[in-house]
Amino acid sequence: MRHKNDYSIIVFFDDNTKPKKWSFIHKLSTTRRNFLDVKHVNWIYVNVYDRRKRTFIKRLAKEDVFPDFIDE
Repeated sequence: MRHKNDYSIIVFFDDNTKPKKWSFIHKLSTTRRNFLDVKHVNWIYVNVYDRRKRTFIKRLAKEDVFPDFIDE
């Protein structure tokens, strides 16, 4: 399966809470819809990383549309 758990994310919050990191993210849009918007409503942006290469891919803000996957 292509894209299986390809991403790690670091989530930043607007209330000066320490950023949180999650690994093994499959679909970015589902993570936002089912997790960030429900359990962490005060998030402001997410840095997306390639989990295997440990390289930065993209920064996604709350007002951005999250794709399922980011093709490099």
